[in-house]
Amino acid sequence: MHPDEIKDIVREAVYETLHGLGISANEPHEMQADFLYMRKMRKGSDLMADRIKASIITVTIPTALYVFWDSIKQMLGK
Repeated sequence: MHPDEIKDIVREAVYETLHGLGISANEPHEMQADFLYMRKMRKGSDLMADRIKASIITVTIPTALYVFWDSIKQMLGK
């Protein structure tokens, strides 16, 4: 088998695999833009998850401290 034949076989296999995944190998810029969009969406959702966690912690800890302090004040006041 000649190197050109091997290259053609590999190229065809790659194109068929990408086509099976729904990716057009004929338009690499379009594919790059899609991957860039997916990366931005992933980073955005990760950022939102981090902010939600921080918000929950910010609300939960002071509330728990307030409840604890208020119960101590009520016990000492009786």
